[in-house]
Amino acid sequence: FIGAQGYYRELDTFSIVDQEISNRFYSHQTVHQRAMALETLASVPQGAPVIRRFVSDVLVYSANALETSLPDLHSPKQGQGSVELVALRQDCTQVIRLVFLCLSKLIADDLRLHGGLQAAILASMRTPLPGYVEKTLQRMYQLCWDLVGCESAALNSRQVAAMVLVSLIDGSGVSPADRAILLARLVLDIDVKPSSTLDDSGLQQTAGYLPLSDKSESRQQCMDDAVSMVCVARAIIAVVPYEVSLETLDIVSSQKNFGVSKNVHEAVFTHVASVCGRSQLAPGVKVIVFESMATWLQETARLLERCLDGSVDQVLSKTAFELGQRILKLQRERIMGYLWSYWDDPLDAVQVRVKSIFEAFLDIGSAMEKIVASQPKNTDDDSNDIPNEFLSDVLDLVLTMDWSRKVKYSLLATLCTRIDIFDLFARQPKLLDSCLETLAQVNMASRASSLFTALLERSASDVKAVQDKDTARTLESRFMNIWIAPVVAALCRDDETSRRMLVQHLLPTLFETFPRIVPLILHSLIQYQQSVSLDLASQGRVVMAEHRHSTDACRQHALIIVLKIARSQDILTFDQLAAMDPEIVDMLKRAVYHPDWSVRADMLGLLCEARKLSNPLHEIEYELLFKLLRVSANAPSADFRQQQHGALTSFAMRLVTIATHAERIVSTGRPPVPSQKIRHRERDAREAAIAEGRKVGKSEEEVLRELGILSKEEMVQQAQVALARVEQAVNEWLDMAVRGCLYPGAGFAKVAV
Repeated sequence: FIGAQGYYRELDTFSIVDQEISNRFYSHQTVHQRAMALETLASVPQGAPVIRRFVSDVLVYSANALETSLPDLHSPKQGQGSVELVALRQDCTQVIRLVFLCLSKLIADDLRLHGGLQAAILASMRTPLPGYVEKTLQRMYQLCWDLVGCESAALNSRQVAAMVLVSLIDGSGVSPADRAILLARLVLDIDVKPSSTLDDSGLQQTAGYLPLSDKSESRQQCMDDAVSMVCVARAIIAVVPYEVSLETLDIVSSQKNFGVSKNVHEAVFTHVASVCGRSQLAPGVKVIVFESMATWLQETARLLERCLDGSVDQVLSKTAFELGQRILKLQRERIMGYLWSYWDDPLDAVQVRVKSIFEAFLDIGSAMEKIVASQPKNTDDDSNDIPNEFLSDVLDLVLTMDWSRKVKYSLLATLCTRIDIFDLFARQPKLLDSCLETLAQVNMASRASSLFTALLERSASDVKAVQDKDTARTLESRFMNIWIAPVVAALCRDDETSRRMLVQHLLPTLFETFPRIVPLILHSLIQYQQSVSLDLASQGRVVMAEHRHSTDACRQHALIIVLKIARSQDILTFDQLAAMDPEIVDMLKRAVYHPDWSVRADMLGLLCEARKLSNPLHEIEYELLFKLLRVSANAPSADFRQQQHGALTSFAMRLVTIATHAERIVSTGRPPVPSQKIRHRERDAREAAIAEGRKVGKSEEEVLRELGILSKEEMVQQAQVALARVEQAVNEWLDMAVRGCLYPGAGFAKVAV
């Protein structure tokens, strides 16, 4: 299929066959189609042994295909169109994927048995040809450098080529220390002192295809290209095991070495960081660079987590701990600098990667803190205090930023998942007040909303994590006390935009997280008194009266907003409202005459809309609604009239539903049958409530009455009252709409006639 049938017969020497022999069969199929077919064959259980047996032929075919395609990619021929270039990219991508599949998957078991890539391939051959295999792998080594440095090639093919390159070095069969030296010298271009076991003779026995030093032009071109080095760095992270990447190196100081590194893993970070610090990076390159940085930090965090669970030996654990210390000490400013500079990058993909960098950096700090906590304390060593100071220092650094910076809210939202909420508010007691002040700014509202959501989610998770109900209730009360005063102060502020933003971004989530906070906020709204400055107090009674009137108007609007959201989430009913402080109803009665028409529209929505249309019309609801309609019948505000029309339409539908529901109860003596899902849910809730009531000495009838489950006579009586109230509402509405508008000077719409 790949033109390799005659290799063993035609090879008299160790020379490689011509390209024509490889391509004379199946000439109607393209290169990438053949490579894709072989990859599919390798994915089949019966096909993997076949590919493993002929792996040398597959590598020769791949080398021939790359040697044919790469020159045209490096220097396109005159008149070569985009279709030809796309075909060449596809050929290189599929072929290099096939090579990586052969090296990483198919001969992985043979590597452990024979101790090296070259020996594993020889073991799979019918007639072992060491020189033939060595020359094939040498060709593949050089071709990988050509493909990694080819700017015209697809980025994913360059990345896979870098992984093949690293796999060739990692599969050399030498010791982990020698493999680390080869990676540092050949791939990262770092001057490292050679070991006593790594020389030309020792390398020739296991991996003669690798040079001790490489001065080729293609490799040097990759060393000078940012994208190529990032591809190589990502390949090392993905392919090289910890026992190789964390091997300590004796690095020679030179100008070309980036920073101070003690192993390959740390050198990869230094290389990626040197590219991150460059200005005017192309958008695609910037995304890849920051993704590589995030991947490195995430891999380091996973390594430290493995050290905690004991899956890594003591030598690697010690090396990993020292690496974590150097990151927190030496690289903190650099990583935090990325956050300040690129968190609000115009590219959304870059923002996502930078957030991942920050989260991985915090994970490293958290893992280091756990490692230090698990180790015995040494009073002579002050390094144990470093991780404990890390999260605290990062939090202090974020809190010192100005609230006008958008990045502050996102950083705090990320930190909320890793620090104690009460510690956060102890450090910044006015945190919620500052956030709520910026919530009135439209461009900052979404950022503040993300912080509020993170705080509430963390609080809810902490409460759910507590098993004891009394302790959980106490903890929930502590969290609610943090929110009550700032939210009430923001609601009563003389700024309608702030209240609208609270409705949109905070209050629904707050009430959904802590339903018990609604009565507490209502109680605080009634007792709220805005502080008066000395300058305002000195201006006389008239000014003070205007101030009190303005404060009362803000409180009325805040009350309407809270009740409207609570009713929409079925947290509070008018029956429960009537049992509360009478001042709440008095404030609603005063809100009927509110000077702002938008506030009256909100109150109209509160009275007309209901979560469940069949809920009967309450007496307070009825009184306030028609009082508001009489006062606002001829409103000059066109916006209010439009909202009034929509609210009254909803109210009419609600009256029809209430009447239909009540008539069915009166005629049949039972409520409408709900769905099976609702019946099961109500039955489970009823049984749980009865069981809880019996524990405190309540009878079943008392518990059912508390749940709103009445006897047949009481249910029919309530339905008759609901029908009478609906009839009364319709008659009064008709009287107000017809007779109440017929007076001299009343507005008359001819279109309505």
